[in-house]
Amino acid sequence: MTTRVTFICSTKAIRDDLLTQALDMSGVELSTHIGSARALLTILLKERPDVVLLDFPHADEQALEQIEAATLQASGTPVVLVSPDTSLKLLKRAMRAGVRDILPTPITAGTLQRAVDYVKESKSISTRFSGGGGTVLAFMPVKGGSGATFLATNLAETLAVQNKRVLVVDLNLYFGDAALYVTDRIATAHVVDMALQSHRLDATLLAASVLRTQGNVHILPAPDLPNQIDAVTPDALEAIVSLARMEYDFVLLDMSRTLDRLAVKALDLSDRIYMTLQLSLPTIQAVKRLTAVFSGLGYPSSKLSVVVNRFYKGGAFRQEELDRATNMLAKRIVPNSYVAVTESINQGIPMIQLAPRDPVTRALQEWAQELAPVSVKPAKNWFSALRGNPA
Repeated sequence: MTTRVTFICSTKAIRDDLLTQALDMSGVELSTHIGSARALLTILLKERPDVVLLDFPHADEQALEQIEAATLQASGTPVVLVSPDTSLKLLKRAMRAGVRDILPTPITAGTLQRAVDYVKESKSISTRFSGGGGTVLAFMPVKGGSGATFLATNLAETLAVQNKRVLVVDLNLYFGDAALYVTDRIATAHVVDMALQSHRLDATLLAASVLRTQGNVHILPAPDLPNQIDAVTPDALEAIVSLARMEYDFVLLDMSRTLDRLAVKALDLSDRIYMTLQLSLPTIQAVKRLTAVFSGLGYPSSKLSVVVNRFYKGGAFRQEELDRATNMLAKRIVPNSYVAVTESINQGIPMIQLAPRDPVTRALQEWAQELAPVSVKPAKNWFSALRGNPA
């Protein structure tokens, strides 16, 4: 399969050098131009390549505005910058202009190969789950400190161990920190960036924007500062979640306690809502009120679940009191394991990696197994093995 690559070079010397290096590359149809971002739209509309590489020798706001205008009119072709500046600041600004990635200079045949690999990966992502949509799970804390973020991120890591593609969307737009629970890697984009580009979202942009943990969970973080969070409108969120549903087996929404229009949209889009709490009189009263609100929103009881976190026997409040308060709602119990959980959070290492035999880890594994059953082939006993018969 041939990949059609268009390269817009800033000088003739760069173009000639690239053509010399690319002579022996197979599977690539290369078209080169000498120019700048000003020529991008014309080339996109005329050639319709699989990918455009744009030589970008220095940060130029006017050029970024030209790129944005071009990608708005011809959104089907990925645009990748080649620049000596690969800083996070430029990458975030470029992504808002519709750029998919930035590759470092100098321009070489290796740069060209990376662009080809990028196209192949993007096509693979776009078709991987075209047959159906994934499951959206919302985690809403009943009270502050209930552990909703810990549960969402660690359940995501546990599902990933079962070879599920999982995305966590941090909707705590004011100083959300979901990524810190499971990784120390630095995000290049966040949910506000996606919302600002909701009119041209695609699988390639989403894949380029998520933060990947060591456990292969993808996270769309909240912004570092609550700037431009008004861009995360209900419509923008619906665009993000709808795309994510098609690209992942599970989409986990880490929510705040606020019940505004955005939160209601997130809950509307969810297949199941997990109300997380720690047993106390205020939380029992709060979950009763929250359940009444959800009933008023028309959510069936089958959509609602109560998750009791840090449960220990002999506490001041028994589970039976919660059962009476929540009637027939499904319950899930996560035991208390303060030392291991605190260590997991402080180190940013998921429980399934840090403490695989901890009771909390076992509870998360049971939860993941219920959501995504994995059949286990029974082992043969010694007598069956001798006879060659199945167990």
